[in-house]
Amino acid sequence: MQKQPVFAFEPGQYMPQGAMQDVYRSQSSVRIVGGTYDAGKTFGSIAYMDAFAWLNPGARMTFVHRSLNRVYRNIVPSYEKFLGYKPTSRDDPNPTAVTRFGGERPEFFEYANGTRIYMNGLDKPQNLLSDFFDAGFVNQAELVPFEAWDELTARVSERAGTSPIAVLLGDCNPNVPHHWIRQQAKDNKLDYFRMSFLDNPEIIPDQKSARLIDFKRAFENDPDPKLLNKIMDLFTEPGLRRVEKLRNLEGLRFKRGFLGLWASGEGLVFQRFDPEIHIVDASIMPNWRRYLSVDWGTRNPSSVIWWAHSPDDRLYAYKEIYQTGLIKPDLIRLIKDNCDRYDRIQYAAVDSADQDGVEQLRRAGFRVNEPVKDRVAQIQGVQERLKVDRSGQPAIMFLRDRLVHPPDQDLKDEYRPVEVTDEFLSLSYNEKRKGTNRDDQDTVGDNHGVDGASYLVQSLKKKQSVGSGRVVHGSVTMRR
Repeated sequence: MQKQPVFAFEPGQYMPQGAMQDVYRSQSSVRIVGGTYDAGKTFGSIAYMDAFAWLNPGARMTFVHRSLNRVYRNIVPSYEKFLGYKPTSRDDPNPTAVTRFGGERPEFFEYANGTRIYMNGLDKPQNLLSDFFDAGFVNQAELVPFEAWDELTARVSERAGTSPIAVLLGDCNPNVPHHWIRQQAKDNKLDYFRMSFLDNPEIIPDQKSARLIDFKRAFENDPDPKLLNKIMDLFTEPGLRRVEKLRNLEGLRFKRGFLGLWASGEGLVFQRFDPEIHIVDASIMPNWRRYLSVDWGTRNPSSVIWWAHSPDDRLYAYKEIYQTGLIKPDLIRLIKDNCDRYDRIQYAAVDSADQDGVEQLRRAGFRVNEPVKDRVAQIQGVQERLKVDRSGQPAIMFLRDRLVHPPDQDLKDEYRPVEVTDEFLSLSYNEKRKGTNRDDQDTVGDNHGVDGASYLVQSLKKKQSVGSGRVVHGSVTMRR
């Protein structure tokens, strides 16, 4: 007989499926649910937190991401989708069952029974690490350093005093095989649950179908994409389109996103790239030289990165545009709108093959540098800067939350990178390439931001003539 989940839901409302039922039944205080893309991990975890909030009046809870901005971009929209409404402010004449405190970027949500869910980012740990919580949900736990997770396990504790079992729940996408999540699960320090897109009721509504249950068992042993043709009639039309996108992923993204494997980075172009080392919180000094790197795109994303060059020859990416559907005049307008008084751009390093783009940038007042295109040299130049020197720092780093716009929804829907650091984590060499030269140009994956970065790296290697133009600036707040 099938066990019932711990939390009951009204007919027609959310009901956990697949391994998410095991998450709900678990009595462990530390749990992480992972697996393929589009498995409903985040939605199910948020539903768990909502049920916990109602069952534990007066509880103190928290939503957590590596950065506070991502809490508002990633977690809150899914939370409001689950609720079915946007929580009103507490003084609204017709308040909702869950209200918000703190405007459009609420500090917390408050339930009618007194429970509060606070918003916290690991980039702003003051409140998070000075309080105790009955429950916490960490979105994209694979991006969280182990030290921060370890601290969270101490903060989500029975010391908060409301729930008999404090629960720290995380969701994650597969990462490298030696990731701390895998190690902690192996050592029985957390309960790990694996989900699949086949568990998502938005993709396959009839989760109790005997055909589906039998297919899941067979597919787990032999996850051949062609086998999905046998159960196509069980998919919703939108679900079918979503799964087709997963089937069409390539390389490392296919292994992780479709197969749900914790696949190694073997074959990655930039194996030295480590988010814990290369994605930083840093201060950019006003007197450091500023540059742009530009890679044009329309159907593919246009990539523009603002760089600060420190006196000790380190590059810091501190603003970024990564967006599809932008024609050149609109992109240039967006660049100028997001320059402030500190952004006295020395020049923009651009693709010399696009002379129309070069000319339009010049007419907009930017000086332009056109490095000689050499794919091997470009890759090697960036690889060299990723190395950590004796000081413990690399020569190229990326500030968190660089995007000057919300992540491109079309790219998110296609499971493609939404910023340049995503490219570093997924760009790989073509496994079918001939010969043994790994520094060739036969790569698989998006490389628009990487190409732009490489143009600047090449430009800085030696002094080159810079075209006409003037140093320009515009109007956006500089982080200092």
